[in-house]
Amino acid sequence: MMIYLKRFYLSLIALTLVFMIFGTVTYAWISMASVNTVDGMSLTATSGNELLISIDGINYAQDLPAAALDEILRNVRLVDVTSTDGINFQRGGLSENEAVIPNQHYLTFELWIQTVQPEHDIYLVDNVNSQVSYDTTMSGTYVVSQGIHWKPEVAFINGPLVTDIVQKNEEHVYYASDAVRISIRELKDRENPYDTRSDDELNMLIYDPSEDETRGYGISYGAYSYFLASSNMSLILPEPLTNISYRLSSFDPYDPYLALDDTSRVARLQPTDQVNVQGKTYYRGKIVVTIWIEGWDADAFNSILSDRIKVQLRFKAARSSTS
Repeated sequence: MMIYLKRFYLSLIALTLVFMIFGTVTYAWISMASVNTVDGMSLTATSGNELLISIDGINYAQDLPAAALDEILRNVRLVDVTSTDGINFQRGGLSENEAVIPNQHYLTFELWIQTVQPEHDIYLVDNVNSQVSYDTTMSGTYVVSQGIHWKPEVAFINGPLVTDIVQKNEEHVYYASDAVRISIRELKDRENPYDTRSDDELNMLIYDPSEDETRGYGISYGAYSYFLASSNMSLILPEPLTNISYRLSSFDPYDPYLALDDTSRVARLQPTDQVNVQGKTYYRGKIVVTIWIEGWDADAFNSILSDRIKVQLRFKAARSSTS
């Protein structure tokens, strides 16, 4: 459901990417807090020389200056957009004819990942949404927001049952974080002769971090029901999508380096012709991370326009059970 005729302004105050080594398993965190103005962003990697990151695929380092991302974030003012594939975006509903501009209406950026470790499959892992609030933090993947107190001017069905009705002027707290989507798309390294994969072999994840499939894309209750009740206008509801993941991969409890499924695999690092000083081969990969407010989400109410969001992503390097 679209957030009609209004813009959802979210700006990024900080982005930190931290790679850490535990045994031979590699973890990475991306954390992002959203406020009303862009105050800065930083991108940092630690863990010695085992894992390095790069914005351009040329200059790898443990630490990247905040200025490296300033150009990307300078004009970002997120609005409600919609995507069925995590690649192509458009406005929806009454705003469907409006242009959508990357890194203005939604956030997208590329990251190179490089390691000499023996685990080369990269997964998004550890959703801890239920354990984190806006004012707390912990390691893991989460999307949380402060929440907005709102009283609707009309009654509507908030679902999933038809009897789940929010009455006129009945106050509840609504969260922008419930309408967030994240896509992570692997790109082929066309400058690496060892990356011989076809485009069909590359990984693609579209993830709803709320992990609530009952309030996903194209649901007839929630924001869609509110729009119909408040506008007295007709609007065609899209079909629910089947390519959205509502969970992350799990791992063997006796072998943390072994993924039991590839649900949230986002990349498979490829060998290169480069080695470190110990003669170990560098394995490298490239991903595109995209974060947006899904306008057809059941929780995309106008009330979340002034909410504040924090996002943290945790990645893990492991072996695929299908390898």
